[in-house]
Amino acid sequence: MIVGNQVYKTILVGADGTPEAGRALHVAILLARSLKARAVVLGVIPPASPESQAEGYGLEIDDAKRSRMEQALRQEIQALGNAEGEVTLEICGGRPDETILRKAAQYDADLIVVGRRDVSRIRHWLEGSTSESLVRKCVVSLLVVPDTHA
Repeated sequence: MIVGNQVYKTILVGADGTPEAGRALHVAILLARSLKARAVVLGVIPPASPESQAEGYGLEIDDAKRSRMEQALRQEIQALGNAEGEVTLEICGGRPDETILRKAAQYDADLIVVGRRDVSRIRHWLEGSTSESLVRKCVVSLLVVPDTHA
């Protein structure tokens, strides 16, 4: 949405602690800074899949995951320097695509930024793709930052 001379007022970036999400966070913060927009950094802790539980992952206490993710994202935000605009950090759990869309509506975001990574066909089939789901469901502008190592 163009408001006055401002193209985007609120940019929401989905983050999960992966390097791909880190690149998306970097792009979103720099874009928000250049546009003097508000940046909302949304750390999403997905529910553990049966596959990851079988491998022994996802069995940690939610509070520990939440705390670790919040600390890691705060460090990433600080490493990018002082943002000229406002930066909000929120950590929540849920399906990433649904959570991002819900929070984008809550924050009245007019741009969503997410990372994209290549995964095996089996993992893609089992877990799906957040970025692909958002492309299909998103009602605001969406920027997908690709995995540069693919």
